[in-house]
Amino acid sequence: MLRPTPDGDLADQATTLPREYGPVHPGTPAGDFDTIELRDAPGWVVTGHHPDILTHVTPGELDDHDHLMVGLHGRSKRDQDGRDLRIVHVEDKRS
Repeated sequence: MLRPTPDGDLADQATTLPREYGPVHPGTPAGDFDTIELRDAPGWVVTGHHPDILTHVTPGELDDHDHLMVGLHGRSKRDQDGRDLRIVHVEDKRS
C-alpha cells in the first residue's frame, strides 16, 4: 500500500502505483482481472494484479452487464488511468 511520506508531494505519490501497475500488458499478470458486484452501491469493482488498485464501473457505462464485459471495461479504464496519470483530487490530512 502507498504510504505518503511526511514531506512528500501527494500528487506525485498518487501516480506511483498506477504508473507501475495500471497499464495493461495482455498475456501477463497486468492483463488479469476479476469483477466484484457491489452490494451497497450500483456497479462493480474490477480488480487487477495489485490489491490497492481497484476500478469502479457503474451500470450506466455499459449496455451489457456480463461480468466478462464489465471486467474488460474496468481493465481498459485501469489501463487508461495508468497511462494518463492525471490527478483529479488530492486531500491532505497530514497534520
